[in-house]
Amino acid sequence: MKSKDKIVQSLIELMKTHEFEEITVKDISGLAEVNRSTYYRNFKSKEDIIKYKLESMMDEYIEEFKSKHDKTKEIYIRTILETFLKHDEFLKIIHKQNQSYILQKVLVNYFGDVLKDTSKKERYQVYYHIGGIYNFTICWIENDMNDQPECLAKIGAEITSNIEPYLLK
Repeated sequence: MKSKDKIVQSLIELMKTHEFEEITVKDISGLAEVNRSTYYRNFKSKEDIIKYKLESMMDEYIEEFKSKHDKTKEIYIRTILETFLKHDEFLKIIHKQNQSYILQKVLVNYFGDVLKDTSKKERYQVYYHIGGIYNFTICWIENDMNDQPECLAKIGAEITSNIEPYLLK
């Protein structure tokens, strides 16, 4: 396992039993069995570790979605939820630790490319879309992620029937 992944796994393990604010770089690097210099070579902060993991999840989602032959709105939503479900423990932990706001920042970064050469109206639509994905996911996490992605994708597609998801463009 790469040092970066060891650091991620160590933070996740520590967040299961410790408050996020109380976890130190020393705790993380000690559990990961890496030097502090290795930690700082890879990450600037604990939030950066969470951001890195969430970005990896989004990369996984995008690759999976691109591989789909049927790119309907329902498949779009279902694929992101299925990807998130694979990482349910992590998402529940960061939410419990009040760090799920980082997901919204990651979503903004991933949809940022769509904002190039867009009108004011389109920028507002993209941000509205990001908020929908984020809040839909938070609601799902708060319901212990018990609902199946297929069911939620149908609900999401129905809710957004008049909105075009920006990754479908």
